[in-house]
Amino acid sequence: MGGLAYLAAFDAPARLIVVNAGALAIALVWMLAGRMPASSTNRLAMAGLAALALTLPVSLGPDVGGVSRWLPAGPLQLHSGALLLPLITVLAAREPKVGAALLALAGAGLVLQPDAASLLALGLACMVLAALSSRRIGYAVVSVAALGLAAATFDAGTLEPQVFTEGVLAQVWHSAPLFALVLAALLFLVPPAVLLRQKGTRRTEGCALAAVLIGLAVAAMLAPFPFPLIGYGASPILGFGLALGAIAAAPHTDTAFRASA
Repeated sequence: MGGLAYLAAFDAPARLIVVNAGALAIALVWMLAGRMPASSTNRLAMAGLAALALTLPVSLGPDVGGVSRWLPAGPLQLHSGALLLPLITVLAAREPKVGAALLALAGAGLVLQPDAASLLALGLACMVLAALSSRRIGYAVVSVAALGLAAATFDAGTLEPQVFTEGVLAQVWHSAPLFALVLAALLFLVPPAVLLRQKGTRRTEGCALAAVLIGLAVAAMLAPFPFPLIGYGASPILGFGLALGAIAAAPHTDTAFRASA
């Protein structure tokens, strides 16, 4: 909602507002009525397919400025990392025995694109899971690798910053500093505060998802990467909607959490 307010206040083209509003409506419907597979096997299959889908932009998506990070979806180009990584992270957090392997597979797809912002988000999520999960070593190894690859690929590509997508907080700060602070709080403070209030399994998944959001947001602050949620882009709205719906469907207990304790 804060992102829609920003687009409207700064006279963004109506098409951008419609796309974000449509993505938000779809995400809310999924969060309220969507159902995740009850079977652990089916959830793992879903996570594996999502991780493998991160390799598709290299062959299916457009190559812009030396990078291929997008999946074609009719008139839209969906940013694959923002769309798929949140859900992969939540499902991996629920399956600690293979979670690190799933996230490593996702990281391999992100390196091919390459997408340093999503690699940073993945690295932070794995760092959180290494602290909370019973499978610390695997998550720690993936975290170190992802953060190193993010640093190595941070300057990859020659993409030109897009107004209303990149540089959002800087743009707003120049004309409305108070609004910029509100948007920053909505991005960096409110979602983590809400997610950290979850219990049991949901807390583990919520912490990892909060790390993904912060990673994407920090990358957008440092370089011309898309701002998630507060800027134009259907992918993060849909991606975090999918992930939040998955958290809502999670049980309250967390056997992995108890085992690690």
